[in-house]
Amino acid sequence: MKAMFAFLTPHTKESADPLQNVKAAASWLQQLPALDVIARLEHVVDALDGMRKAQPGFDLNRVSAIELVDATLGADRRQLLKQYIENADSAPKLAARIWQALWELSQAFTLGYQGALVAAIPQAANARWKTTLPLLFARLIHFHGADTKLRVFKYERWIPAKWIELHQAYLRACELQCDRQAMALPAAAPPAQAWTVEQEYVFVLLMHQLNTGNLAPPEIDWASLQLRAWTRRLTVEEIPKSTQGFCVDLAGCTGLVRRGSEDGLMLRYLDTMPLAEAMDRAIATLRGEELLEQGPVTAIHQERLTVLRKILPALAPASYADLRRHPRTTVAVSARVRVGLSRICQDLTAKTADDSAADAKAEQIEVFPVTGALRVKRKPVVENDSLAVTLSSWSDPTWQVKDRSIAGLRIAATGGIGQSLALGALVAVRQSDVAGWLLGVVRRLNKVSNEEVEAGVNIIAERVVAVTLAAKRKPHEEMGYVVDGLDVSTMGQRFDGLYLLPPSRPDKPLTMKTLIVPTSQSAEDRNAILFTANSVYTVAFRHLIEQRPEWSWAAIQIIEKTARES
Repeated sequence: MKAMFAFLTPHTKESADPLQNVKAAASWLQQLPALDVIARLEHVVDALDGMRKAQPGFDLNRVSAIELVDATLGADRRQLLKQYIENADSAPKLAARIWQALWELSQAFTLGYQGALVAAIPQAANARWKTTLPLLFARLIHFHGADTKLRVFKYERWIPAKWIELHQAYLRACELQCDRQAMALPAAAPPAQAWTVEQEYVFVLLMHQLNTGNLAPPEIDWASLQLRAWTRRLTVEEIPKSTQGFCVDLAGCTGLVRRGSEDGLMLRYLDTMPLAEAMDRAIATLRGEELLEQGPVTAIHQERLTVLRKILPALAPASYADLRRHPRTTVAVSARVRVGLSRICQDLTAKTADDSAADAKAEQIEVFPVTGALRVKRKPVVENDSLAVTLSSWSDPTWQVKDRSIAGLRIAATGGIGQSLALGALVAVRQSDVAGWLLGVVRRLNKVSNEEVEAGVNIIAERVVAVTLAAKRKPHEEMGYVVDGLDVSTMGQRFDGLYLLPPSRPDKPLTMKTLIVPTSQSAEDRNAILFTANSVYTVAFRHLIEQRPEWSWAAIQIIEKTARES
């Protein structure tokens, strides 16, 4: 036990400074917690921060020690990244802790390699220091890439200072002519791939392009692994090879921009045609395998095809035409937004004051399907009551609709209230100039800053009713009694849901009856009891239309209808 916690009580100069040389670093690493990966990373972060604050003189021994720790923690980083992806939806608090640990480690190594380069660059003429410069630059930019990937997981973007830092590091490597020398960590396993500074820089630039806002963490991780392999053939050029592709200003504070809008003092050009060709080949291969195979493999191929189709427009050398199927209208309309199934049910159940009693008692579960989707109705403006109009328009000023179409809205939030919004979240939006709530799903996220977030919402229903359901179970003869014509012993746990009046999904109308319920309560062919003001229905869940960890959208079939006693 004493040996296990020896790293907590340093007694010698060597243990007090574990990064002074390779021997001290190797001995210290063996004393770190073997089973708690996050704790091990935290000790490494503390050691790197302590070294930076103590400002010791950097020599080749210290650089080698940092590289040893870097290589040793490679497996830990991969393990934690896998755990983050697995828990991103199911255990958000654990995922947040893992994300923070990985981010702090990337920052610590970034600062550590920056300190090593401050000492190494003045000695670039020294043969021993010169050979280590390419690796120091490559690892510095590599951890910029690690930071990028973590931020893309959260749909965050870099501030200008981060871009300046990245461009200056790459430019300095080019000036020292070490940008195209492939290097790998000496202590890494033999299969370790050697990377150049240029390859790491290109990967960081293109990794930012994956911040499309419509990819979940598992999709981002898989796409980044493919991108890592496909970008090895790409080069940054001073003279463009094509009129298409991307460019970047090394003296600027932004990333890649498409050709045709370039503006800068030190432009460099990136042709992504080889990357686009590799993606096209992958799409063709997946399509072919999908036709030959059946079962779970086909589902995996379909998921990967979906990811490739999502990222292709962002990476292809030619700008795709406007991919929106429906024209959008730019607006500036305040709105109320409710996020999550339970909160939406709560707000829709509490009727607003202007809802009529007749509407509250209306039987809506058996509304007959109609041809075409109903358009939302604009509220009439009372021109002689401008004060009332102004107050109603700004009832919730932190949310605003910026543009809209038949099938979607672009909403924005300020004041930090939208930072918890997630891809696939169920949202209800009530615009100040539209009567009623629209129900939608977040398909795209863009966290502009810590205070502002934008979301693309796909409308799935223009008319929705909050309903109460109960799981149906087998009747119990001894405990059963009838209320409203229903045997109470058949009623299980109650839960809230949303009934989407047909037709739902205005862009591709569904004329079937559908419900959104908690995923824990959804199972195909399961029966449930649905209560309305006038009737009690027994319904059966049929095929799923969409499913998320919190909610499931399923078609339903009415099995039985019983009138409620007045």
